[in-house]
Amino acid sequence: MLAARELGLAEYGVFAVFLALLVSATALHAGYVGDSLAVLDRFDLRLRASMVSSALLSFGLCGTAGVVFALALRDLGTGLVFAGMVVLWLAEETLRRLLIARMEFWKLVWNDVSYLLGTLVALGAWFLRAREVTMPMLFAAMGVGACTAVVVGLAQLPRSELRALRPGWAGMAEVASFAGWRAAQAALRPTALLLARVLVAQLISLAAVGLLEAARLVVAPLQVIINGAGSFLLAGYASGRVQGTRRASLLLTGVTLGGGVVLTLAAGPLGRLMTGAEVDRWLLLGWVVYLATWAAGLPFVTAVVARKRSRAVFLVRVVDSVAGLALAAVALTLDFPLALVPWLMAFGQLYSCLRLYSLAVTPPTPEIVKRSTTL
Repeated sequence: MLAARELGLAEYGVFAVFLALLVSATALHAGYVGDSLAVLDRFDLRLRASMVSSALLSFGLCGTAGVVFALALRDLGTGLVFAGMVVLWLAEETLRRLLIARMEFWKLVWNDVSYLLGTLVALGAWFLRAREVTMPMLFAAMGVGACTAVVVGLAQLPRSELRALRPGWAGMAEVASFAGWRAAQAALRPTALLLARVLVAQLISLAAVGLLEAARLVVAPLQVIINGAGSFLLAGYASGRVQGTRRASLLLTGVTLGGGVVLTLAAGPLGRLMTGAEVDRWLLLGWVVYLATWAAGLPFVTAVVARKRSRAVFLVRVVDSVAGLALAAVALTLDFPLALVPWLMAFGQLYSCLRLYSLAVTPPTPEIVKRSTTL
């Protein structure tokens, strides 16, 4: 919200592209490391060592990618601040995933509150001195918030979760057989959104990316609900504490559509409050439909992943992401309105909803069970 109000439309578009890279990096890390913590036996010393190695490699690779990406858009100083924030963010996300795997959601709330407070305190202190908001300032404040959350997360976890944190490779093949496909699948959606933003920037302008993101910002609370539900459902299905997918899908879709209607009706005042300008109602409604199709398929995704069938989910999601991006690219090339972008990407998700529903409600065959056990 601060970026949208203070940076200007074009700069906010750049900020949104940076955030898209952060979300993609987080999805890869959470899919490989975080979901391994929830689904695999993290107390097995071989697997534990491989998860530690995976996390360290992820920190290094994502931090390096952050610098390279920033150099293409801005400068080395911004890149170093952004990369440092990404590494701290991923460290925080690792601890969050441990809390999720333990089904300790109130501790997770306190962890996230500490991030928010740390970010706001740092941002407020720097703003009082500089009297302006800049992009590196926002990234640095997010880094301070992430560091605060890391400290709080470490304090909340029992010693059993923090013992024997030594890197190793003995169990990497077993971890990779599950986590490789899962990470690739988890990163598909944010990467598709990142590429959509790049397409809009290249075919229209960075200011158009700002418009696209301003509408998405208004419906961001719905995305928070969906993300939280996904984390809960995966941990619940993996531990056997949660059953049923159709009811969860209907409930999550209904909440998303109901909340989306309310947000669309209040688009005028909400847009002015959150972004400082009006937002396109059709663009906003397109994001609501996009989130609703995402919400509809999410319980099926988590149920299938909990059975360790990450590869099957990945293949379905590839079709979904490529179809949505291709439709958006054609529409932008032919000069169709920007508001069509989220609608077309939502259309690609309809296939995955139906296919994943079929996978989730079909009992696994003996061959699949045997393969999962072997992996």
